[in-house]
Amino acid sequence: MNNKARLVIAVCASMVVGAVPIALSVVLAQHQGRVLEEERLLGYAANVLYRSERASQQVFAGIDRLNQARKGDPCSPAQMALMAEIDLSSTDIQTMGYIVADRLVCASVGSFGAGLPITTESEHPVGKDGVEQYTRAQLSIAPGMHFTIVARGGYAAVIHEAIPLDVTTDSDTLSLATYSLRNNGFRSTRGVVKKEWLSHLSTERPTTFDDGERLVALVASQNFPTVTVAAAPMSDMLVQTRKMLGFLLPFGVAAGLALGVAAFLMARRHMGMPALLRRALNKRELFLLYQPIVDLHNGRCIGAEALIRWRRADGSMVPPDVFIPVAEASGLIQRVTEQVLERVAADAGSLFADYPAFHIGINLAAADLQSTRTVELLDLLMRKTGAGAHNLLVEATERGLMDAAEVREVINAIHALGIEVAVDDFGTGYSSLSYLETFALDYLKIDKSFVDTLAIDAATSQVALHIIEMAKSLKLKMIAEGVETEAQARLLQERGVQFAQGWLFARPMTMAALREHMARQDAQG
Repeated sequence: MNNKARLVIAVCASMVVGAVPIALSVVLAQHQGRVLEEERLLGYAANVLYRSERASQQVFAGIDRLNQARKGDPCSPAQMALMAEIDLSSTDIQTMGYIVADRLVCASVGSFGAGLPITTESEHPVGKDGVEQYTRAQLSIAPGMHFTIVARGGYAAVIHEAIPLDVTTDSDTLSLATYSLRNNGFRSTRGVVKKEWLSHLSTERPTTFDDGERLVALVASQNFPTVTVAAAPMSDMLVQTRKMLGFLLPFGVAAGLALGVAAFLMARRHMGMPALLRRALNKRELFLLYQPIVDLHNGRCIGAEALIRWRRADGSMVPPDVFIPVAEASGLIQRVTEQVLERVAADAGSLFADYPAFHIGINLAAADLQSTRTVELLDLLMRKTGAGAHNLLVEATERGLMDAAEVREVINAIHALGIEVAVDDFGTGYSSLSYLETFALDYLKIDKSFVDTLAIDAATSQVALHIIEMAKSLKLKMIAEGVETEAQARLLQERGVQFAQGWLFARPMTMAALREHMARQDAQG
């Protein structure tokens, strides 16, 4: 891939990453815009409900007063005077009166002889509580006007149907309504309302929903069989969304620019990494540290794992988890392994002559396990260092064992040199017990992620114990990685794990420091 292609990819990657916060700010603005619109509609519905309940309280208080004061004629001068008194003291009642057979025979404004007929658009059965409610009612003395009339015991209160809806709104597109659960019909409406909206009603809590055209809020009274409705076109929600977008978008753009620049720099660095690694290989910037491996039964150092490190010319360190994947993806991993083996040969010197039972573990990548060149390099390393049987241990990850046919041939050739083989990071991939049995393996290394769960109350601690039992069934020796506490070491030993490495025993060190470590161990007996 040429530099121009790398630049195009880096720019595209940075644009994608940078667009994420902007997209999130838009999504969040849409969500918050809906939340704000729902709150606005619920506020109107609650206001209408307050006015409706206030009117209902005045209605039943007035009816109760009239029924309690009644002595004989329900339309006596005293009763009509009381009707007028109730009218004057009420904020919502137009008039109090007395009804007989759907006719208003008297009211606070006077008597009507045979009575004024009350016409309605729906039935008005008397409820179990004795209440009779007329919705959308009309009286001849007020042509063209609609009223809600509530009666009990003959006495009734007449309310203009628009009273509960007489609220100030901030939109001409807002719809308001009160709905009677007693009569299953609207008592009052303003704007477009639909009866099917009531199918979403919850009598326990306020409800909001949209029918594709309008956002709707429903609030049910806990005191009366009444529901109030507030609705607005979905387009009104865009006003709230634009407000939120005006607040959130600058933050999203700023975050997007910052992330985009960071992604661009990281992409450039990552895509430029193969060239930097190739230069590092040419300039021999890679070096090794060795992490001691101890026998858990006596605490003595019996080996070490060679760990590759990269120090650039400016002194900065590049972590292995950054450059090793790049080396594998760019086809440079076998050159890295070759330099590791050369470095081991240069570092070891007389190590194996001084410590015949000591071994050095060397990590091999998937590509190494598919190449007979690796066997040749290991053979050369043995001849350079005088290494005998068991002085070298190669470590292969589960992922490296996936191409079984080619890998099995190379592992058999490595075994023919007397070099033992360990499977590393077991349990972090997809290998099964039956799959491992197809390879000639000698060691199983328990990954640090499982060791970390030991000696604590964690469900995943059982995984480590399961891996130990699996290794025993395969007759594999075990090395536990990342041991950091005495409790972990003790539990591993109790479970039959023979060897371990980790900061509890020693951190990775140079070969000179490792030789000094071994010398101190010998001096201590």
